[in-house]
Amino acid sequence: MRTQGVSFVGAGHAPSEKATDSLGTALTLTSVHMTNLFHRYREELTRRLIGMVKSRETAADLVQDTYLRLLRFGDQQVVEQPRALLHRIAANLAIDHLRKEKNSVQTFDGMDAAMAVPSQAPSPEREVLAKQRLRLCLQAIDQLPPRSREAFVLCRVYGYSYQEIAVRMNISESGVEKLLMRALDRSYESLEAIDKAE
Repeated sequence: MRTQGVSFVGAGHAPSEKATDSLGTALTLTSVHMTNLFHRYREELTRRLIGMVKSRETAADLVQDTYLRLLRFGDQQVVEQPRALLHRIAANLAIDHLRKEKNSVQTFDGMDAAMAVPSQAPSPEREVLAKQRLRLCLQAIDQLPPRSREAFVLCRVYGYSYQEIAVRMNISESGVEKLLMRALDRSYESLEAIDKAE
């Protein structure tokens, strides 16, 4: 926890029992002193925190957290400026609260922005139609004569050149071209039938 600007006095230099909590005077913080100190400055802290966080409810919560933090110091801590310590704890808690609030707003804004970006994925309807078209297209390819189907698959699926297909099928390149033209014509006819049906 940050306590800049607040001095603790060493254990061997404890002030007398008559020490008060006024500015610049050391005070031994027993649990009784901490409770009295907190109640004495509670309204002052609340007003300061309302100014920082702009919410009475949040300020009240932070004042309670300030008291809990103060209690963590334990009995017999000697503090030179107890009022400054209270204000430092409260201010640090308010700053931490404001940082968390700012980060959560930025995260929320980021999520809103991400949700506003249109999806590049096809809609479910378009996906179903695409699958139907693919299925019908594959059926059309399956119905091709065996040589046309072989030339089509070698060209479109495996990426063979006309020359490679000609060597593999033992035909001329113009023969490959004719087989592919027949296969493409059949495929287009099938796709046109699908489009008309839609």
